[in-house]
Amino acid sequence: MFQNIILPAAAALITVCCLYRCGSNTDRNDPVQTALLSAADTTAADTTTRPVTTAVTTTTATTTTTATTTTTTVTTTTTATTTTLTTTTTATTAAVTEITIGEIPAFTTEYHSPEPDAHGLTAQDYAFLSDTVFVGDSICSGLRVYKILPDDNVVAKGCVGARNIFDYTFPVRGKEFGVTYSLSLLKPKYVVFSMGMNDVNMTSAEKYCENYDFLLKTLHTVLPESKFFVASVTPIAADCTFSTNAKINALNAAMQEHLKDSDDTYVDIAEGLKIWDGSLRSTYSGGDGIHLAPDAYYILLNSLCDELVDTKVVGGWKNGVAYGWAKKK
Repeated sequence: MFQNIILPAAAALITVCCLYRCGSNTDRNDPVQTALLSAADTTAADTTTRPVTTAVTTTTATTTTTATTTTTTVTTTTTATTTTLTTTTTATTAAVTEITIGEIPAFTTEYHSPEPDAHGLTAQDYAFLSDTVFVGDSICSGLRVYKILPDDNVVAKGCVGARNIFDYTFPVRGKEFGVTYSLSLLKPKYVVFSMGMNDVNMTSAEKYCENYDFLLKTLHTVLPESKFFVASVTPIAADCTFSTNAKINALNAAMQEHLKDSDDTYVDIAEGLKIWDGSLRSTYSGGDGIHLAPDAYYILLNSLCDELVDTKVVGGWKNGVAYGWAKKK
């Protein structure tokens, strides 16, 4: 009778956990990242503490003792007696609920090289974007999913944040690698980090900056010549209950201040996506008020290029095109 009650209840609990919790991908084929993280663990520089989710386990043990006229274990009677003992042990360790966003659905469109001035982006803008890899969460992955940029220019996955990015692997050139090894393979001139939506409900602004510091310092060891940019977290719709734009703005303000005197640069990619009250414009929502529609990515990229290419913060030659500081007047 107890099995008929306990087993269905346990199955229901497992089902609920699977539906509401993002799972980490810890199958990392990434020796470079493993070595770097192991070395960092022995220094005081690594102050990152990642929340751990602990499952509650219930164990039921059943012991049956039968006494007959030939058994003296419990009592001596002429009638068989069955005694059932049920022991329940519950782990009381603290559990942390993940409040994060997962993947966006796959898109079947193939990537095609855009014509110059397509979507407001010039040939110089596209040359810069070809020299750049975007690293981040499922919002960032829309650049790849919607075929706005080639696969090799996007290293992103759902549930990723600054606090847990080293727990995941990413699809790069047909295989799965950790972020460190992925970037060491791609060797970009510029890296734009675009994440934070999976941090806003899970960490303070101060811890968010600390986690980002650890990420940037680790990746600088494998890309010492690359320039890093940290993009603002994008806004959410006014009626979205996932979080609040006030929290997002606090994270962005803290990061902007934190990087003020750093070699790494904060860039605002969110302003063009907002309406008067600071929330996400409805036409730029991917449907849930959090993820972005394809058109929103072109607004985002135009903002990025205006801030970096047009002001000559970046520059170089790519695909026969000079951009930024390398472009002649």
